[in-house]
Amino acid sequence: MDERLPLIVVTGFLGSGKTTLIRRFIETAEGGDSGLMVNEFGEAGVDHRLLVHASEAVELIDGGCLCCARRADVAKAMHDLVRMAKDGSRAGGGLRRAILETSGLADPAPVIATLARDPWLKAHVRLASVVAVVDAVAGLRNLEHRPEARRQVAIADTVVITKGDMRAAEPTARLAAAVRAISPDARILDIQDETFRLGDVLAGRESLHAPPSPFLADAPDHDSEVSSFTLPIEGALDWPAFTLWLSALLHAHGDRILRVKGLLRTTSSDRPLAIHGVQHVMHPPTHLSADDGGPSFLVFIARGIRKAEIERSLARALDLCQAGAGMSAPARQAAAFREDAAPAA
Repeated sequence: MDERLPLIVVTGFLGSGKTTLIRRFIETAEGGDSGLMVNEFGEAGVDHRLLVHASEAVELIDGGCLCCARRADVAKAMHDLVRMAKDGSRAGGGLRRAILETSGLADPAPVIATLARDPWLKAHVRLASVVAVVDAVAGLRNLEHRPEARRQVAIADTVVITKGDMRAAEPTARLAAAVRAISPDARILDIQDETFRLGDVLAGRESLHAPPSPFLADAPDHDSEVSSFTLPIEGALDWPAFTLWLSALLHAHGDRILRVKGLLRTTSSDRPLAIHGVQHVMHPPTHLSADDGGPSFLVFIARGIRKAEIERSLARALDLCQAGAGMSAPARQAAAFREDAAPAA
């Protein structure tokens, strides 16, 4: 069992309802043992005042947003929460999870990169979920006109639609279609649905490894920045060669590959593997039962990289490996990919 502290990153554009969602959860019996990190844009935090009285474990990270130079503050806050979780230095016992609320203008990617670059945090914190909150009143307009809102949705594995009960709300189906155009495999939940449970979103239970549908169609380019596409994979992959290629690819282009997710059949096992990565961070693969899934496939959500480039890169790497060029072949091919993709940077 993974005993690392689960981290749930809650993002969403300004006014989407992030703070309300978190406050409702930490006021429940299930959410009362949550540690909170609240990120604010500007010199003085405001939203954290709504949360301080509901939880004793609030860390405010202010003076700038996560996409600016606040990573050290995020790391320090997470260090503090991990220690509180381990030593029980909180009335009522230790922490069961950490929840980070980003500012409405923030790109959530830097905090995820912080986990990968800090060895101590990587050993003690696991990314359980990235939740994007999209409101039904302004969300569609934000997704159409605000690149920050599109990046927030692109990197999330779960999207929560709020404010659907307001008079000016867009139809949920229309908003869900806009989300699907950016992130075709995201789990979309409507807070107005009678089956909606806050614990399913914020409790920290693993949600990253549920494989997406193998029949996802490529989403049309929402804009020139973010696009999503699916690569079908024929046959069983050479697992060592594939992992070396993917590692080299993410090392070179992790800032532009927002998410990669897939179901793979490999030469190393008769059981399919579900994989999931967010930018530079790859989560341990999950072994499924031999009967699970269908053909192998990969889903990419990327910024400024075309499907053909990644498809060509993977094909060359596997061809070189099959030709007996050795395990350095995927790494050499990744260097060729960097040259191919450079004009799109």
